[in-house]
This record gives sequence, C-alpha cells and structure tokens, in this order.
Amino acid sequence: MALSTTHNHYDTFREELAKAFPGFGHALWEPDPGEDPPVEVGDVGFIREGQFHRLFNALLPQDHESHRRFGVPEYHEPLRPTVTDHINRRALSPNMFYSSGVTVLSGGFGVLAATRLCGRLIYMHKKQGAVLSLPVTTQREDTLTQDHFREWIAKHIDSWFAFTKRLRLGVEMEDIVLVTGCHRTRSWSNMTFNEVQTDAQFSLGVDVAGTLGASVKWRASSLRIQGAVLSQGPSGENLPENQCIFIRGFRMKRIVFGTIPRIRGAAEPKPDPRSNDSDYEPEKEVVSIPSDTEVRLLFLTF
Repeated sequence: MALSTTHNHYDTFREELAKAFPGFGHALWEPDPGEDPPVEVGDVGFIREGQFHRLFNALLPQDHESHRRFGVPEYHEPLRPTVTDHINRRALSPNMFYSSGVTVLSGGFGVLAATRLCGRLIYMHKKQGAVLSLPVTTQREDTLTQDHFREWIAKHIDSWFAFTKRLRLGVEMEDIVLVTGCHRTRSWSNMTFNEVQTDAQFSLGVDVAGTLGASVKWRASSLRIQGAVLSQGPSGENLPENQCIFIRGFRMKRIVFGTIPRIRGAAEPKPDPRSNDSDYEPEKEVVSIPSDTEVRLLFLTF
C-alpha cells in the first residue's frame, strides 16, 4: 500500500488529530508498549515513528524492576510530587475520533443483549485525514502537579540527555519527553490518509461482548485505497489496559537567536556561537505537549 512521498502516515495521524482534538495530546500511531511497561505518568522517553519508547520513570527509585532494561541516569533522584495523590483519573466512553477530512455516513454503537456492535461506513472528502476508533472505555490519567513536573525536566534535562547519548539511541535533547498524562485502552483502530483520492469510502467493524467490553474482535477490513494505511489493536478476551493512544507532557526546546549567544556577564568576552567555544550554550525553554499551534507545526510535537 503506497504512502505519500512527502509525509509519513504516523505524522499525518498525529497532526490531523491534534488539529481536531488538541486537548488529548500527541496521538500515537503504535499504542502497544511492546516489551516496555504500560505508559504511566512520570515516564521519561522519546517518540519515534509514532511509538513511545520508555527509558525510565522519574517517580520511581533507581532499583525499581522496571529500570532493569536501560537503567537510570547518573545521580538519579525520584520526583516527589507536592501532592500525595497527584493523579487525576477520568474515563472516555467508546467513540470514534476523526479529522475534518472524514465523515461517518452510517453505522454506530448499538446494544443487542450483552453484545455491542460497531459498524461504520466512512467517507473521505479531503486528500488527507485520520481516524481513531475506540470500541471500549479508555482511561485518562494526568498529574495535578504540572508546575512541579515542568521544573523537574528543566532541572534534569542535561543529565537525561547525557544518559541517552551513552546509550547511543540517536535522541536529541528536544526529543526527550516527561509524561504528565496519557490515555490507555485495551484495543483501538487507526487509519490515516495521505493524498488519497477524494470521495473515497471504506468500512470498519468490531464486535464487543461481555461486561464492560471484556471481549473485542475486529471484523476483517479491506482498505485498498492508494495512500491509505490501516492498523488495528489486539483482539481477544480480558485484554490488558496497556495500549497508550495519547500522551501529554513536557519537553525542552533550545532557543538560538540567530548568532546572538546567551546572556553572560557584562565584562566577559562574547564568543562567536559558530566557533568551537565549549562555553557557548543555547538557552532552553520548557514546552508542553500539547502546545500551541505554532509550536505543534514547527516541531514534531504535539
């Protein structure tokens, strides 16, 4: 299935949903954590090709078993929130979320005995768009101590960046994310469209059965549209709630004003930032995820 030569499907998915639902954060094309633990508030990691990669959790001590894979940065100290029970939890009902280029023509959630059926006919009337379908309830978690998390990443970003350099992960400082909130669910379906023909139609279906959607079974779907990509989450019974579909948090942005170096003492010499003067360092700023539209479009965030 061909993709656009100018844009990746996971970038289109994130950007289109961010325009329609900015308060949800960064939409992950690949919500499955794989070998990592489920995404949680306090995780420090990076997003690559639509998937979050966890390094460690800033809230947990160095010897926590979840840190066995990568370890922790040198001089790691756990973040201690100023509020004991700092996690705010909410639920998101089953629904479908889609960008402005998509219209749902028919189908919907209906209840028949103990089975919930979802059948959707989707109409694509623009060349680019995204769809996220959630057949079961999704749990949302966010820290109440936003300012504490903001201060924490500003304080520790240098040691975290040095940690990633030692691991040779190819991560830039701006890629590092401190998670302040996330949405987790048991299953999902993602669709994205890059330069598809207008007036395209396709269908999506899933059977959800049992108490609180204990069983999820996606119906076979055929998506044979040039430039369209479909990805679906797990099927089965009693699925774990470990699929992270949205992430919110903080990252650092380095600021360089042309060739003007950061402010130093008035009596000190002003080095040329283009030289190899190791004392030169750009200013840094904490940026939230999601951020305003200008930052979201300029950087690979959120």
